Amino acid sequence: MLAASAACGGGGSAAPAPPPSVQNGQVTVDGQARTFRVFVPPTLDQSRPAPVVLVLHGGGNSVDDMVKATGFDRQAGDGDFIAVYPAGLGRVWNAGTCCGSAPSRKVDDVAFLTKVLDQVEADHKVDPARVFVTGVSNGAMMAYRFACERADRVTGVGSVAGAVVIDPCQPSRPVSVIEIHGTEDPLVPYDGGLVTFPQLQGTPEAGPYTATPAMIQSWTKIDGCPVPTPAKMAAPVTTDLWVGCSNGSSVSLVTVQGGGHVWFGADLGPSDGAVDATSTIWRFFAGLHPTG
Repeated sequence: MLAASAACGGGGSAAPAPPPSVQNGQVTVDGQARTFRVFVPPTLDQSRPAPVVLVLHGGGNSVDDMVKATGFDRQAGDGDFIAVYPAGLGRVWNAGTCCGSAPSRKVDDVAFLTKVLDQVEADHKVDPARVFVTGVSNGAMMAYRFACERADRVTGVGSVAGAVVIDPCQPSRPVSVIEIHGTEDPLVPYDGGLVTFPQLQGTPEAGPYTATPAMIQSWTKIDGCPVPTPAKMAAPVTTDLWVGCSNGSSVSLVTVQGGGHVWFGADLGPSDGAVDATSTIWRFFAGLHPTG
């Protein structure tokens, strides 16, 4: 349940205090208490159904890390949506074959995210046709898994440095996807393959990952997309876009030449700062017009 704010006042006719912008929630999954953070912009018209964006932190990171790195609170204010930040157990997600001990412990993160959405929809007016999931690295992998298994609850995925690590991935309906990926990503290689982490105990290897362009091509088949529009190039960024896919879905691949394993944003250098991942993902989400 979300933490409620207490209203104080002497007059019985006083208007109730507005809810706080930041609220902390908790749900129980398999007997385990799980937490999440909700940001509701003070300017949001709560009499109308609002979009919701689940924002998933990367492996080893926290909700607070993700709030600071992405600026999705600010974007929520600009875009009039509710931003929700679930917390992975042990700071990792069971996205399939990655990451940490979550897969071996069989942590049911799909059930967790489903319960988070249930709670947010119980506490706020939510537009079920505009529910999105975004994340970075292991969080992006979890966003893909949620779309693969609960396409009935999500319209679009925004992945940064992510990959599909669940097999099979068979969404029950088309889900739009935007992938932002650097060509020099050392942890989730753009060209795919196996990554070795000798410094990590328990999970010394990750992958093998499918090459990012091949993964996106697979998603265009899932969504029944026609041929892509001409690629847009603004060095070091190339954007491929497929529109007119089934049920109004779209697919996009944003390739950052020289980009690393980061949430792309300002002040990160020539390549990693070439894209503002937060605004790019929200523009993609906001432009979607699902038909079913």
